[in-house]
Amino acid sequence: MSDWIKKLFVEHSDFFLKLLNERWSRTEELVNGMVKVLSNYGINSGNLLDLCCGNGRIAVHMAKKGFKAVGVDISKVFLEDAKRKAEKHHVSDMVTFLEGDIRKLKDILKNILQPFDVVVNAWTSIGYFSREEDLDVFRQARELSREGAILFLAETMHSQYIALKFVPTSYVEIDNMVLLENRKYDPTTSEMNTTWSFYVKDGENLRFIDKVEWSIHVYSLSEISAILRRAGWEIEAYYGSFSTLQPFNPLTSLNIVAKAK
Repeated sequence: MSDWIKKLFVEHSDFFLKLLNERWSRTEELVNGMVKVLSNYGINSGNLLDLCCGNGRIAVHMAKKGFKAVGVDISKVFLEDAKRKAEKHHVSDMVTFLEGDIRKLKDILKNILQPFDVVVNAWTSIGYFSREEDLDVFRQARELSREGAILFLAETMHSQYIALKFVPTSYVEIDNMVLLENRKYDPTTSEMNTTWSFYVKDGENLRFIDKVEWSIHVYSLSEISAILRRAGWEIEAYYGSFSTLQPFNPLTSLNIVAKAK
């Protein structure tokens, strides 16, 4: 495991959990769009795999739509919160959450009912590792899925957007937490190097907690499409949003629909 992955998603999982919770309010519309796409393929229920599931926002919402969902994440804290949310939404019997590194996906899921009808990877949960490792994750997901299964790559950052709208600094304020973000982007390698500095409000002041430096590869549409094809997934469509199914353009996020060959 990369040091930054452990530090961000394990050691400071409580801070990142606040960011995950912020996205729950937008998830129902996202899932409604996915369900609409799936209906075009005659998929209205079945087994769903949520890669890097965080605290279960997609797995739980898809379970509410009748899918039997399995979520995999490296953070025990995220998964414990996901289980609480599944109970709150009355779908505990429809979801299973497993802790592990998705590079060992087949080992993690060896005792889970397969094959999968739907696979989801959301919110730029790729690019953490090498291209070959990302390829292997999607290849494992394909081997665990039936022919004709649908893969959703959702809410993903891409290099066309970064080239046009790169912002070197920003901040996020949630509850008593303030996150300062400093970024450097190398267009020759498409590598994004980011420093997240965490602060807690202390009256009128901010008390520094820690910082995490991390790096990801920001894929283009053509790059990730090539990886998915090599892994056994055929590109079916791509959108700017699954919530609205609007067309993809350089100023939207990247949302891909692929079919298991």
